[in-house]
Amino acid sequence: MKTLRFLMFIAAVGLFSTVGYANQAVVENNNYIVADQEVTKTPVEVADLPEAVAEALKGADFEGWEVVEASFISSDTGEFYAVKLKKGDEEKKVKFTPQGEVKE
Repeated sequence: MKTLRFLMFIAAVGLFSTVGYANQAVVENNNYIVADQEVTKTPVEVADLPEAVAEALKGADFEGWEVVEASFISSDTGEFYAVKLKKGDEEKKVKFTPQGEVKE
């Protein structure tokens, strides 16, 4: 009887181990798909930002913040402007759609 329980335990552990490896393979495949996207980053001068983005940066949400650098990002999933801002010792990055909307 003890031998039968032991064999059932070993079989159950083997089953769950196989499932764990299958999940890991799926995660690796998802990471590969993400890594396979083509992303283009192009530096943009502040003066060359679209008017809608420049206007958004003049709004109350960004009062006192200085634009340090900006880039245009293009990928399979869309396009946006990444803007690095600085206010004293604080820094933050904000993404904008070409229409000037903040992108989460």
